[in-house]
Amino acid sequence: MNVISLWTCNTLGIQEWEPCLFWLQMTDTSSVRPTGLIRDLEVTIGGHTFRILAVVLQLNAQGACPLLLGRPWLKMAHFKQN
Repeated sequence: MNVISLWTCNTLGIQEWEPCLFWLQMTDTSSVRPTGLIRDLEVTIGGHTFRILAVVLQLNAQGACPLLLGRPWLKMAHFKQN
C-alpha cells in the first residue's frame, strides 16, 4: 500500500481525494479509517514519473513520513535490490 500523509497533501496543495470506505489495521493493532484515497497521484523519483494509488492518512508527527511507497510501487518500478 502507498501512503501519503494529510500534512504532505496540505503542504503540496492537494485537496481532492475520494472517500475511503475501508479501515486499516496499524502495527499497534489499532484500526484507522483513512482520510481519503488518491488515484493517479503523480510521483517523480530519480527522473522517472509514476502514477500511484495512495491512501491519505492523518499522522501524528508533522512531516515525519510524507510519503510511504509500498509493494505496488516496487512492482511497478521493477525495483530490484542487490
